[in-house]
Amino acid sequence: MATAPVRILLACMPKSGSTFLSDIVGELPDFLRLALLPSFERREQELDEGRIQHFCYENYIAQHHVRHSDWTEKMCRDYGLKPVVLVRSLLDAVVSLRDHIRLESAAMPMLYAGMHHRRLDDDALEDMIVRLAIPWYVNFYMSWRNVPGILMISYEELIADPERLTREVLSFAGADVSNREIAKAVARVRIRGASRFNVGVVGRGAALRPETIRNLVALFDFYPEAANDPYVKGLRMQAAAALEGRSVPMLGPMAIRPSEPAPVAAERPRLKSRIVAAARRYGYQVTLIAVGFLYWIWPEDILPDDKWYGRIDDAVFLTILAFLAGRVGRRTPRLRNLPSFVARGLSRKLRFTR
Repeated sequence: MATAPVRILLACMPKSGSTFLSDIVGELPDFLRLALLPSFERREQELDEGRIQHFCYENYIAQHHVRHSDWTEKMCRDYGLKPVVLVRSLLDAVVSLRDHIRLESAAMPMLYAGMHHRRLDDDALEDMIVRLAIPWYVNFYMSWRNVPGILMISYEELIADPERLTREVLSFAGADVSNREIAKAVARVRIRGASRFNVGVVGRGAALRPETIRNLVALFDFYPEAANDPYVKGLRMQAAAALEGRSVPMLGPMAIRPSEPAPVAAERPRLKSRIVAAARRYGYQVTLIAVGFLYWIWPEDILPDDKWYGRIDDAVFLTILAFLAGRVGRRTPRLRNLPSFVARGLSRKLRFTR
């Protein structure tokens, strides 16, 4: 394991195998699988800085359906998050999202669906998904496609060889994990079967109605700058094959990975960012301690102690400090979540010493 904490942001399309990959990394020794936001369901999964600060000393993978933005880039830069972008064929994503709405949940941030939409027939529900949800997918991909310093991977790669892809993700993030540990993690996740991962199910989108397929690929007509993009070209090839009744080609690893990955950011800005983050995290506590200490060593109180009312200022000052300490405890994630933090640490210690 690398000496510095390894933090992976798995920015992923919904129904792209992200839970499977996150579970594998989360099964590795000294790694956590967590969320850097306070809640899910219909909430956009934007990164929460307080949560990032709370887990700043942990090795983790955080799975988020999050588009690229200046804020996301700032959080990755300031806290050393390594962005891994997971995509999938949009044809297959339509079918998988249809099944998710029917069998699991209709609450999601990329479209508003209710329980009554489960009763729609397949054609109507798929058309709804293409019109309302797939534009979010297109937005997701277009926001990430030219971002430097990311690793872009595909669902197809993941199902073909999860061990190899996990090893590549960890290497990109700077983690040194043995092949044996990775293989054991993959085996444990597969045995548990909690990731809802349909291994080998690729190409189901070829059965979509021709009109649905045409409407889907037409969304990229608004982005002529992406006409030669490998992922977009791959989708158009899949759509053409499906419309002609031919076997749909898979999106291979070279179809979506940039040929020349951008260099990783230098360590100097990251060091400065860690200093700034530490100042933000501990500034309130240091200020309170300094004020209390200065008042304690101050030779003359505001009100002299030898008078009958001389202790009033001491009581008021201590009350104010206590109130501010309570406010700091609420604003500082590590203080607010201290009981759960201690419990999690003990459970991890027991887990790795068995």
